Amino acid sequence: MVKEFQESCRAHERKFELYNRISAIESSHNDYKLIRGFCALLERRCVFNNAYCSARHITNNTTNNEPAPSGDGAGTTTIAIDPIDVRRMLFEESSKKGFALTDLERNSIINSISEKLHISPDDVIRVMWSDLDDNLIFEHFADIDAKTLVGWYNLSLMQTLLFNATKMEFQISGGTNWKRILRNVKRLGLMYYLENRSQRHNEGNENDIASTSSLVCSLEGPLSLFKLTDRYGTSLAKLLPSIVLAKGDVDWQIDAWILRKTMMMQGKKLYQFKISNSETLPFLSDPFFATKYDDNQNGQKKTGSAAFTSSECYSFDSLVEEKFARKFNEVVGETSGWKLVREPDPLIVANGKAFIPDFMFEKYGNRVYLEIVGFWTPDYLERKLQKVRQIMKANSDDSSNNNHHYNTRKNTTTVVDLFIAINEELAGSRISSSSSSFATFSSTVPMDRLIFYKNDSVPIRPILDYLKAVDKEMIDRKTRDPSLRIEVDRSKDIISLKDLAQKYDLPIEVVSKIVSRDYSDQYISVGGGGQQQQHHYLISKAKAKKLELLLKEVKAFTDACQILSENAIPEACHAELVDKLGYDVIWRNMDVSSAVIEKKKNDITA
Repeated sequence: MVKEFQESCRAHERKFELYNRISAIESSHNDYKLIRGFCALLERRCVFNNAYCSARHITNNTTNNEPAPSGDGAGTTTIAIDPIDVRRMLFEESSKKGFALTDLERNSIINSISEKLHISPDDVIRVMWSDLDDNLIFEHFADIDAKTLVGWYNLSLMQTLLFNATKMEFQISGGTNWKRILRNVKRLGLMYYLENRSQRHNEGNENDIASTSSLVCSLEGPLSLFKLTDRYGTSLAKLLPSIVLAKGDVDWQIDAWILRKTMMMQGKKLYQFKISNSETLPFLSDPFFATKYDDNQNGQKKTGSAAFTSSECYSFDSLVEEKFARKFNEVVGETSGWKLVREPDPLIVANGKAFIPDFMFEKYGNRVYLEIVGFWTPDYLERKLQKVRQIMKANSDDSSNNNHHYNTRKNTTTVVDLFIAINEELAGSRISSSSSSFATFSSTVPMDRLIFYKNDSVPIRPILDYLKAVDKEMIDRKTRDPSLRIEVDRSKDIISLKDLAQKYDLPIEVVSKIVSRDYSDQYISVGGGGQQQQHHYLISKAKAKKLELLLKEVKAFTDACQILSENAIPEACHAELVDKLGYDVIWRNMDVSSAVIEKKKNDITA
């Protein structure tokens, strides 16, 4: 199919010539609908023009020694002639001379018009019907490969299905995607509702049932309306590419309920249509999607940044957000375990509407949100505060039913930890402790959740202090839980606490305290002090006893380290293990080769 269109364009064929060959292809294939579908899509990439209205070369017929109009060569000229004018002149001339009953009379009328237009009689005949669809000339074809065409065809089939939908639901990952899609939902005038749906699943232990929630957007289908169904169905179909063709590593799922005739044509039946990204890639495409749904179509300025430690490419709405992200990652880094997420999944507020904070800090299921309010007007502020009020009200209602404040993965609390950062310089009216704006904020948001900033720099200290408090509360709560057990492989003499933490999806501090509580009679703990949490190990006491005997034979600290290395003890733990085995390291100077070990007096080995 693509080849036929390419060759027809190169030859500048008339449209009927191309479609005659397409008809031949139809007759040689069983699925004529597939051929016609491909043809309809390929035609969208074609430009057909009226050959003579588009100023093509036509033969110049000079008579009565009149000078020929200037042209590109002898006997030809470039003249734009409207076929409608030619037909009008021909029929006017025919009405004057009478109905042409013979070829001679017909040629006389045509010759008369050719003399008036200074073109040949053959050109008069060709121009007369050149604007009919079948006679249009193939001028240009935007090339496309077969794989993209098939993906485009699949997407078009999905869009066609939605014309008969009573309802459609979709899920997608990433707050940036949600913001873009919801913007399109509103622009297209679709009726929608957002809700969080809980899903219970087993985490390996029949008694360990976890509940996770996902955000679902429900859209009314065109068949649920009483009128304007065609227009609404078109709008719903237009939304589809912005979901299924989202850029990057995006998870999405669509559920639609389609009302169609049964296979036996005995009435209609409601079918459920389900599809997700795992089932389609790379079988969906739209070559026009990038230009139709560009995020920058509204003129919003985006700035790129490498502030995030992941390989993902983020864009920011303002320099303030970019500077904050970079500063947070520079100060906190990866060792804290807190992941900074730009525009997370939306939070649901009243009436099924969405609130998408600028940032989310996430660690082991704990989530803390930050919304940055830059330049604002009273109307913008009121809309923002209305959503914040609903979130804070939900927090207040939920806190009365929950003993702890932090949002964790396995509990069912809906408490939202939200901070609001306000630009006190660029506000429409300056904020002060006595201003009405300040009073509005303070009555809605607790004072310890308000952060004021200036010079395009949001301070991170309040956020860091709060994240540390969340860490401490979680660690204390987990370690106090007597039902939380960590199994270790007792056949191993050296166990990495980092590996255990990853296995049980727990902070390494929690793992350290639990194993110290449950295995202190079998293992000694080394490493983990200060910034050494990633080099925290358990050494069996049997292994430690053997190492203690080996160290009796050496004096130099470097020799002791050599023995420990030969016994697979990580280098970061050497000094601490030597100390726990009952030896002091004596430093005579800054040169490590001169350091010696001596048995501690009155030593009682741990």
